[in-house]
Amino acid sequence: MTTTEERPDLDAAARRVDTMLERASLLDERSQQVALDLKAAVEEFHRDAIVRVVKKLKDDPRGKELLFELVDDPVVYALLVMHGIVRADPVTLANRALEDVRPYLESHGGGVELVGVELPVARVRLSGTCNGCSASSTTLREVVERALVAAVHGLHQVEVVPNEPEPTMVPLASVGLRPGLESLRDTRSADMTGTSSDPDAPSAATGWTRGPELADVTDGKVTLWRVPGTPQDEPGIAVVRIGDRVSAYKDACVHLGYSLERGLIDPEGGILTCPWHGMKYQAMTGECISAVDRRLEVYPASVHGGTVWLRLGR
Repeated sequence: MTTTEERPDLDAAARRVDTMLERASLLDERSQQVALDLKAAVEEFHRDAIVRVVKKLKDDPRGKELLFELVDDPVVYALLVMHGIVRADPVTLANRALEDVRPYLESHGGGVELVGVELPVARVRLSGTCNGCSASSTTLREVVERALVAAVHGLHQVEVVPNEPEPTMVPLASVGLRPGLESLRDTRSADMTGTSSDPDAPSAATGWTRGPELADVTDGKVTLWRVPGTPQDEPGIAVVRIGDRVSAYKDACVHLGYSLERGLIDPEGGILTCPWHGMKYQAMTGECISAVDRRLEVYPASVHGGTVWLRLGR
């Protein structure tokens, strides 16, 4: 019998799964489909069994205590996350989101610190350019706010804590809009160069690229979009929409780089599944839950005036 010391660690186990999937991809198309169907069936069976175990534990006071202890085990935690049974805690998700945008902020002389998360509100402290009052600094603050909202399920408001004593509440409904301009939310005009009557809106001048119209991004689906003139042999941009939340990624699965265009989205669980090898991701953050420490390449996305804007240079 294998001892605890002889068991492979989580990373080794994840690499083995990845290796097996890569080998399966070398099979003919019919054999690939059989292998993937088998994998999906086994995962579905395992998930159903795990859900029953978790439910039984939660229904018993001592069982609930044991369950909390089990979740502290990284192997058990990864398994529950992979099957969508538990989510990473809000603080962890928020910090990951800020790590993604921090290099961009620093390149523009700004910085950000997470003060705390008490759903549905997150509190952050901005520094450098981000704490200024210009239109460009407003855009940087918007990048932070939208990254947090996209990453943390149940987060609906961001509180920006300035260096002054009192914090300032920033309702998401008015992100990117100055007081008095709320009525212009749906009537702002933007020409083909990306300029807008609202100086705080994303534009080509502030490093944003005009993407697809929101109406063309199907809810609960992966919409493939390309910057005009992009060669067809280069990956496009996978735009994901769940309700009023939009995220964008390089259209390349972390496994073999295949397109996510026909990927399946579970709106309730917030899970995106690659159509080729079944790799699973958090749909709104790009975090891979089938392999440890891997994620899709994220492009910051912002919706203004019915248009999805993308920041492609990171």
